Amino acid sequence: MKRSAWVITAALVVLAVAAGWFFGLDARHAVVLVGVAVAAGVANGLLEAVDVPRAVLPPLPEPAHGLADVHALEFSLASAEPGARAVLEVHALAVLVAAARPDAPRSDALRAFTAQPHPLAPTARELRAVVDELETLVLTPGPSPAPPAPHPQETA
Repeated sequence: MKRSAWVITAALVVLAVAAGWFFGLDARHAVVLVGVAVAAGVANGLLEAVDVPRAVLPPLPEPAHGLADVHALEFSLASAEPGARAVLEVHALAVLVAAARPDAPRSDALRAFTAQPHPLAPTARELRAVVDELETLVLTPGPSPAPPAPHPQETA
């Protein structure tokens, strides 16, 4: 048994002796109580030494953002002081847009906002400016993708 298991066993024995004295148990019952404490401590030490592979749970699915989430975000953005949830949502969107459009011109405010792993709480005016710039980035057409290569048709 490890040292920690012996410490737990000793603590259980001390608790059993104190409980026997406090409740005024006779000698036979006190010995049984101390024996149970020793057995529990030894069982704890043995179980601590067992190495069993544990099942790994799959990660939780990403929650779908519904209309209530959109309304909550809109309410948070419209308030005088934007909430933490709104700032985090806008930051996540800004990072996605910046990754999708790396060649698009950006302001220094948007560049600084997306560079931080955890954004500081901007003012409502700063957050509104970032949201407006993100909107223009998303709505402006980017470079057109190359047309797909034609597949040769099979003849039979």
